[in-house]
Amino acid sequence: MREPEKTDPVATLREDLLRDLPGDIKRVRNAYRRAAQQAALLRDAKDFTAHQTACKAGLGHLECLIKLLRWASDGDKGADSRAENAKAQAVEDVDVEKLIKEARGALQSV
Repeated sequence: MREPEKTDPVATLREDLLRDLPGDIKRVRNAYRRAAQQAALLRDAKDFTAHQTACKAGLGHLECLIKLLRWASDGDKGADSRAENAKAQAVEDVDVEKLIKEARGALQSV
């Protein structure tokens, strides 16, 4: 009887994250943009404050997704070209660092 093949669960997680996170980050970024644009419609100070708090939470979520993507990318040194392509695609599709800096600057100026 053949012994079942052992797979590294961390390596599997990294592969899944490299495959899924670029799209997830793009969706979160777009949702944040839509939410941030709604601030212009708010006139009541209480609503505006709640909205800004929600925007900050959204940025925190985006930042965590980016950290996960970096972790998955850094630990995948010996991966095949698919992982490299996923990493390149993530960088190409999502210029999140710039977005986070811009969003933080916009929130601080309010």
